[in-house]
Amino acid sequence: MKTAFAFAGLLLALTASLGLAVPAAAAPPPLPGAVEVVLDQDRLSTVVGERLTVESRVVNSGDAPTDRLVAHLNVASLDGVYVDLEDWSADVTREMAAVPAGGSRSLSWEFQAVNTGSFDLYVVLMPNGASTAGSGPLVVSRPVHVTVAGKRTLTAAGSLPVAIVVPVLLGLVAAAARYRLRRTG
Repeated sequence: MKTAFAFAGLLLALTASLGLAVPAAAAPPPLPGAVEVVLDQDRLSTVVGERLTVESRVVNSGDAPTDRLVAHLNVASLDGVYVDLEDWSADVTREMAAVPAGGSRSLSWEFQAVNTGSFDLYVVLMPNGASTAGSGPLVVSRPVHVTVAGKRTLTAAGSLPVAIVVPVLLGLVAAAARYRLRRTG
């Protein structure tokens, strides 16, 4: 066993002294060209439950086409609120065909604000070709700042006055109508 390691070491030393290089594992090619993701808005203000749409455009300003891509929508809380992405959107990951050199492709993202607070929404691109899947680099858009306010709803505490006032008013109307009927009759 020691002689096998010694032989391998001797072989490497001889190839290095002769100027021969041992081929290293080739790194997967990066996304060709200058690829960027541009979102159509910088800021959004909304209330809980409202549905919104953000448009993204993948632009390849390079001189070669990209490989196939995967685009992924992300929502990050800036207030420490737990974000369950599946509650915000049912369609957060999309496969894209290659973007030609000098070309672009658009994607529309529909989502629903489900938490109150301050959030950043952004899109990440990942290579998804046969030789580039899982190899990076990632391309990230600038974030859209989303402010979500609460929606006023009738709560149990707010319904108590209604539950008392409506029957009282109905009783007063009925009493007034009865009094009027007795008076005229």
